Amino acid sequence: MKRLIATLLLTLPGLPAASQVQGKIASIWTAPDSPYVMFSLASPIEDLHRCNSSERFSVNLKSIGGRAVHETLLMARANGLAVRVVGLNTCNPYAAENIKNLVVY
Repeated sequence: MKRLIATLLLTLPGLPAASQVQGKIASIWTAPDSPYVMFSLASPIEDLHRCNSSERFSVNLKSIGGRAVHETLLMARANGLAVRVVGLNTCNPYAAENIKNLVVY
């Protein structure tokens, strides 16, 4: 099977990586009337940021990059592909960490 690698960077230079995890997507969740989509992976998160009490990651659908990441998450989940996520050290109001980058394997 070919190895698919799609990297979507939502970076601010100079910020250290926060939470990191690699594995298959366990769930994708959204709140009514919210611009955020949250997702979790089946693997444990390394270096969990203190604001990430929900152990989920967050994507803001108000941005073009956020919508691209959301579509990539749906594709990865539907095809059973693993992803690697690095957090951004910031969280949304639902205690889910915003992502710095996402790689699909």
